[in-house]
Amino acid sequence: MLFAVFGLFNVFGGVIAGTISRKLSPLKGFLVTYRFWIISVAPLSLAYPDWSLMLLAALIGLVGGVQQVFYWEVTEAVRPKGTAVSALAWLWTVEGTFAAIGSAIGGVIAENYGPRWCFAMTSVSVFIGYLILTAGKKHFVRANELPTNESDLNAMEDNADKNR
Repeated sequence: MLFAVFGLFNVFGGVIAGTISRKLSPLKGFLVTYRFWIISVAPLSLAYPDWSLMLLAALIGLVGGVQQVFYWEVTEAVRPKGTAVSALAWLWTVEGTFAAIGSAIGGVIAENYGPRWCFAMTSVSVFIGYLILTAGKKHFVRANELPTNESDLNAMEDNADKNR
């Protein structure tokens, strides 16, 4: 039930982000939703496996859905032209590696100290991610512009299958 609530609200968040993404630059939208993500995961270690965790799952799912839209837009804006697949491959390699490391460390922490410490580790990790993004903000200059119809068309053309 927990993952169903999380997934459902994630979809709602994506729909909400789709309606506001033309009014915000991808970088601004991403950083704003990242702040909301920090707020939403902060009380994780205080939640019990009851309605409180269900409410947090809904909130985190909603924020995560919004964040995914801006994540893709930032990625699209900063990657070099013609590198859609390789950019994602590198991102997913790094993300997958750190997710595996985090899962391994989380398992050891949960077994030896308890699951609340894993939830606390999640909150701290999200905050560290925000600090890293803020420190590297200068590298995302191209993602700080409002999307135009021309940039949307160029992105669709760049990602289109030309072998059909």
